[in-house]
Order: sequence, then C-alpha cells, then structure tokens
Amino acid sequence: MFLALSSFRKFKVYQMDVKSTFLNGDLEEEVYVERPEGLILGNDAKIICKLKKPLYGLKQAPRAWYYHLDKYLQQQGFTKGSADSNLYTKVENDKLLIIVGYVDDIIFGSNEESMSQNFASVM
Repeated sequence: MFLALSSFRKFKVYQMDVKSTFLNGDLEEEVYVERPEGLILGNDAKIICKLKKPLYGLKQAPRAWYYHLDKYLQQQGFTKGSADSNLYTKVENDKLLIIVGYVDDIIFGSNEESMSQNFASVM
C-alpha cells in the first residue's frame, strides 16, 4: 500500500535498516539466559545472566523496539495508522511524510524532500 501510494504521489522512497534496533528497546519483564559458553563468572558454573536490554532473537526484542519507536514517533507529531499500526503519517501544511516500520527496517517517503532528509538525519 505504501509503495503504491508513493508511486502515485511521486514520492522518493527511502529505506533504512536500524543496526542497533534491539539495543534501543527496554524489557518490560525480567529475562534470564544461560551463561554463554566460555564466560567465567566466579566458581559456579550454574550462574545465569539477567538481561538489561533485549538481544536479537529474543521473542520480546521486536515488541520492545516497536514500543520505543512508537513512543518516539508519536512524541514527534506522527499519527499512527488505524488500519496498520506500523504506518505513521505526519502532515505539516501541504507536506506529507509517511513512515512504515517493520522489525528493524523503516521505509519512508514524502512529497517534500526536506521532510525525508530531516527524518533520515534524526533517525
């Protein structure tokens, strides 16, 4: 839907892969993992580790990142789509910026190049 609209409105479309996606979320519950092989913590081999941040592959990681992104975008004046919760729009006068987030990828486009450039630099 985003690509069809972007093509129709002649938006220049950008894509970004957020490298530190899962390090930017916060875990809402306590998560413990087995001690990674080779990590020595004292004399007890049964020590487990409590995570402070989500890790890639952890089932809670995408949800934590999405919550962080959602909160930030809404603070910046974006409106969340009603049919698609991964779609956000921002309208300023006759300028429109559309963003779609999916896991650790964001695609976006605008009818005003400066809006796209500004969003890219902030992100």
